[in-house]
Amino acid sequence: MRRIATVVGTGALLLAMAACGSEVGFGGQPSNKPTATSTPGQPTSDPNIAIPKPPEGGTAIPDKQLDPASQDMDGYKRLVWTKDNGATVGTYGREGGCSKVTGEAVEQTDKSIKLLLTEKVPAKPQACTMDMRYPPVEVKLAKPLGERTVSVEQRIEKK
Repeated sequence: MRRIATVVGTGALLLAMAACGSEVGFGGQPSNKPTATSTPGQPTSDPNIAIPKPPEGGTAIPDKQLDPASQDMDGYKRLVWTKDNGATVGTYGREGGCSKVTGEAVEQTDKSIKLLLTEKVPAKPQACTMDMRYPPVEVKLAKPLGERTVSVEQRIEKK
């Protein structure tokens, strides 16, 4: 009986030591593998990051109509689309466990449209889930987009 306990104990110890030598888990060593790289406005080299597409019924606007400074909060190229024959313009916003994103067209001229995305966060610290969501945010325009350019600005507002 004592011999069985010794064998089981030795097996458990060997298993624990093998786990500590792996790259994953507590006590593992960091990998020397190169990390995914990305330049603002360019796609990532990480195959696990999905390239966004417009929601159903949306058509992405050409790059020439998007202000190059209109990157998302993470520095990636922003996707902007139109719906309803250009009468609605949309993009993906960012919100978290306690925050909510809204959008509005703050400026509409004959040459350009300026969208403002506002992520409203609680004014006082509180317990929130640690998740990020990227919901579509769409705004009705006074007249269809046509050839006008679109710029998107973002801000965080405490509510």
